[in-house]
Amino acid sequence: MVELKNIHKSFGENHVLKGVDLSVEKGEVVVILGPSGSGKTTLLRSINFLDSADEGTIRINDCSVDCKKHKKREVLELRRHTAMVFQNYNLFKNKTILQNITMGMVKVRKVPSDSAKEYALKLLDDVGLKDKCNDYPIQLSGGQQQRVGICRALSLNPDVILLDEPTSALDPELVGDILQIIKAVAKTGITMIVVTHEIAFAREVASRVIFMEGGNIVEQGAPEEILVNPKEERTKTFLSRITNPNSGISEESQQNYEERFATNF
Repeated sequence: MVELKNIHKSFGENHVLKGVDLSVEKGEVVVILGPSGSGKTTLLRSINFLDSADEGTIRINDCSVDCKKHKKREVLELRRHTAMVFQNYNLFKNKTILQNITMGMVKVRKVPSDSAKEYALKLLDDVGLKDKCNDYPIQLSGGQQQRVGICRALSLNPDVILLDEPTSALDPELVGDILQIIKAVAKTGITMIVVTHEIAFAREVASRVIFMEGGNIVEQGAPEEILVNPKEERTKTFLSRITNPNSGISEESQQNYEERFATNF
């Protein structure tokens, strides 16, 4: 369903993506892990040209775009196959919750407004927010806004949903609710590509886990392979740091930090 070939992206002199190849089958849930600056979010955003890659090709179903010499209509067609869930929600502050969800259906999909409203209310009901349909984003908590973001993505009936660290802006107690909703969506069989640091979520939901470092895919495989028994040393180090934040910090370094802070404060 999704195929990326030789994807390169630079921001100035910073070469973020270095010839990435990736294929995603229909119905797969692919989770991308990696340290900050590894290129995982840029790779995700390149799929629907939120960050236009400098080189390579992107194909979703029968729609294929050359990143180096793409045309606007080709990008618009590619985007019609995708929907995005952002880490900071990206809701329109001057629109009600219902309007935030129906806008894409009416303007992009050309769904009649009555049908769009009916479907949006059903989605909101599914996530327990039907009674908030006439509220504005500022009246909702972060967790509620992210539920709306998920509803907005689902309303477009996309071929693939792209999720960029969907729980990173949430308070810890709200993370579980959002992950449960994403798990339920995954079970419907929709194709999903998720950038996250939630290891337990990756273990439970992912069809495949990808580890990125330095603009490249270091290794990929089934969750039980990558998360339990990774082959690459860099993957092992990353996972140990995620599960044990003090891993790799020597007692001497820890003591130095403590002495510095004790002096400054």
